[in-house]
Amino acid sequence: MTFARNSFVLRLVAGVVLMNAFVYLLVGAALYQSHLQYERQTTLSTQNLAQTLALSVSGTIKKIDVSLYAVTHQVEAQMARGQVDWPDLHDWVQRQHQLSPELDGMRITDAQGNLQYAEDIRPNARLNMADRPFFKQLINAPRGAMVISEPLVSRITHTWGMVLARRITAPDGQFAGVVSGFLPLDYFRSLFLPLDIGPHGLITLRDTQLHLWIRIPEIEGVGPNAGNTAVSQSTADMVRQHPEGATYETVVKLDGVRRRMAFRRVEGQPLYIFVGEATQDYLAGWYRELEVSLALAFGFTLITLGAANNSYRRRRNELATIEQLRRSKEDAERSGTRFRTLYNATGDAVWLRDGDHIIDCNAAALRMLGADSVEQLRQLTQRDYWAPVQANGRDAFEFGRELVETAFKDGSVRFEWLFKRLDNGLVFPTEISLNALELDGHPILQLLVRDITARKAAEEQIRHLAYFDPLTNLPNRRLLMDRLQQALAASAASGEMGALMILDLDNFKVLNDTQGHAVGDRLLLAVAQRIQSCLRPRDTVSRLGGDEYVVMLESLGTDRASAEAQAKGYAEQIRNALDQPYSILDEEVGHHSTASIGVTVFADHAVESSILLKQADVALYQAKAAGRNAVRFFSPAMQEAINARSAMEAALRHSLQGDGFRLFYQPQVNLDTGLIGAEALIRWFPEQHQAVSPAQFIPVAEDSGLIIPLGYWVMQTACRQLRLWANDARTRDLKIAINVSARQFHQPDYVERVREALQESGANPARLQLELTESVVLENVDEVVERMQQIRALGVTFSLDDFGTGFSSLSYLKRLPLDQIKIDQSFVRDVMTSANDAAIVRAIVAIAQSLGLQVIAEGVENQAQLDFLTETGCRVCQGYLFGRPEPIEDWTV
Repeated sequence: MTFARNSFVLRLVAGVVLMNAFVYLLVGAALYQSHLQYERQTTLSTQNLAQTLALSVSGTIKKIDVSLYAVTHQVEAQMARGQVDWPDLHDWVQRQHQLSPELDGMRITDAQGNLQYAEDIRPNARLNMADRPFFKQLINAPRGAMVISEPLVSRITHTWGMVLARRITAPDGQFAGVVSGFLPLDYFRSLFLPLDIGPHGLITLRDTQLHLWIRIPEIEGVGPNAGNTAVSQSTADMVRQHPEGATYETVVKLDGVRRRMAFRRVEGQPLYIFVGEATQDYLAGWYRELEVSLALAFGFTLITLGAANNSYRRRRNELATIEQLRRSKEDAERSGTRFRTLYNATGDAVWLRDGDHIIDCNAAALRMLGADSVEQLRQLTQRDYWAPVQANGRDAFEFGRELVETAFKDGSVRFEWLFKRLDNGLVFPTEISLNALELDGHPILQLLVRDITARKAAEEQIRHLAYFDPLTNLPNRRLLMDRLQQALAASAASGEMGALMILDLDNFKVLNDTQGHAVGDRLLLAVAQRIQSCLRPRDTVSRLGGDEYVVMLESLGTDRASAEAQAKGYAEQIRNALDQPYSILDEEVGHHSTASIGVTVFADHAVESSILLKQADVALYQAKAAGRNAVRFFSPAMQEAINARSAMEAALRHSLQGDGFRLFYQPQVNLDTGLIGAEALIRWFPEQHQAVSPAQFIPVAEDSGLIIPLGYWVMQTACRQLRLWANDARTRDLKIAINVSARQFHQPDYVERVREALQESGANPARLQLELTESVVLENVDEVVERMQQIRALGVTFSLDDFGTGFSSLSYLKRLPLDQIKIDQSFVRDVMTSANDAAIVRAIVAIAQSLGLQVIAEGVENQAQLDFLTETGCRVCQGYLFGRPEPIEDWTV
């Protein structure tokens, strides 16, 4: 009995042990497979969400950049026309802002960072962005550069965000300021918050240095202002090893939560999207399965050990098991529903493809392809919705096979593709991210598809803006230079000649200033149309900016004389067409405008394009110098004249640094009292050259602006001479008169420069007399009078030089604080032979006497002239009869 009982116990124990071991093995295997399934599902979910968010952020930034580029180009175009039209620019910015409503506002600064325009503050608000890193980065950036700032607090809205900024480049290539848009970080919150990532899920936006920009959910004390870089080592390693994106598991350093993470690089931007689902969230169902499975195994153990006779308890355990399995299934179904919600929530199309057939897709895919249902797509093949020929000209199916092979080889591939809608047959462009995946052990393809129709249209607009003038739609300088290079190459190959002409509207600035830029733009557009009507279809008309146009003629034959004759014919035809009235004003009388044209003929491929433009520009200068409304051809003699003028300008600059200038003094005599002073006249003695006449170098100094430092030198030298004369009883009462150019007198600091010259030299102001011509006083009389009064307050006197040679007017003469009127030598020279000149001299003397002004005659060379002046009442004279201009060392009292 004992043996039998022991044997039964041993068999029973062995059976229970074997049965329980088998059951626990099965439970462990099932739990392991279930755990893998939860991880695969979570991996796919985070990958899709990270990819979708990265595409969304990339699209938003690209769209904003297109708006910024459009505004930048508009600013540069207006700067090229001479000034920025802020009301017109405001309307332009408003239209661009409507295309990018995510922005809080668009701003424009000048080259010093001063805010010139912002939609949401007063136009004169004094804000400066020069200290912003993005501003400093753009100063030395190339033309067309765009940067994205680190998170910062707006000085206008006082909110956190990031700045997208583009460089403004002036017509001369210099940095001219920044166009920027402020994208608030709240935009990303509004994008991330609606997404279901579980109770402990995580979405973050970081830059390539892993500085934290925004985190959903937020952690107290960790915000965009902290620039937190606290990331796990595994995260840092994954980003370094997989810079475009990857999936991994890590413990997040900021909150200590273990998550399955996926990150993707935002295309073209220094940003990453991180999406993570907490292990405790996505394995919650698995933990419940674990509890159920262990309960089952333990129950089975209890059953095998001693509950065989308790059928009710066994039944209750079976029912509990069924309930737990049902809950596990519901959990799995809820997880699938959550994935489907995210799948359908994205604005981009997503579908799964097995071979040539779609097996699943989201709602966006149905809308994009114009399909009614997923079932409809499952019945179709790629031939039904692919454009047979792609944008690169390749057959769609051959090209498609290569892309699929690349995706299975490398894991993913990105490309552009043309689809055809099912409902109306329209072809539209897309951008696709093709990913090779494995589902239930079977390889499939996942397609993330974005419709880029709007982006392609914007890119085409940008390309057009880059090569064509926005006002006239003519080729701009960039396209002209390309075509000119091609024309030179064709000319070298064929031997045929061509011509390049530059034309400039005469007095266009007057129309712009008096009638406004809108009327000026209408004239520029009409001019472009008239030029085109005079040319052949193969000829090129370009607008360089402002009122300057360039015409390029090709195929003018191999004979130079014939080519020049044809070019002259076209130029005259254009000039005559532009000489006709324009209906651009509200009045019935048409506006009259003319043009000056410079032409050069080319046939040598070795000549650079810039040289041809310079030659045509030289000829244009000659056409203007000939009285405008003229055509002139370039010749080497023109260039020699330009070179000589440039050489004279360089020599003038050099002499200003040395001692090449001297003052000669010509006596001024009062017939009653004797010598009263002298007029200081500048003379130029270049190194190793003979003296140059003032009639030659003064016009060059005027045109180049050198007249300003030259005039200050004359004033300082004359003041020092007055100080020396003050030490001699014979000369202390003498005056020195100096000539002042209009350009020098209208300098804003001219009064201060006169004061400085007097103070530094110690000269008596009453002994300094400034001679002004009528060209000085006719420009803005009120301002001239005020400036003259400021100088007279210093003690300096004024003389009106060359009186009677210009548009003399008693109305302004009586307003000017003058001390003296100077009769021009052209009247004095012929006073004995010309009744008109004699009458003019008598009138000038009478006017001076009536106004209480001293009158002085210059150019008195003989006794007859002196006798006439004495008879008319002029008692002060200057001329060769009293003394020639002499250097101070040869001057005697």
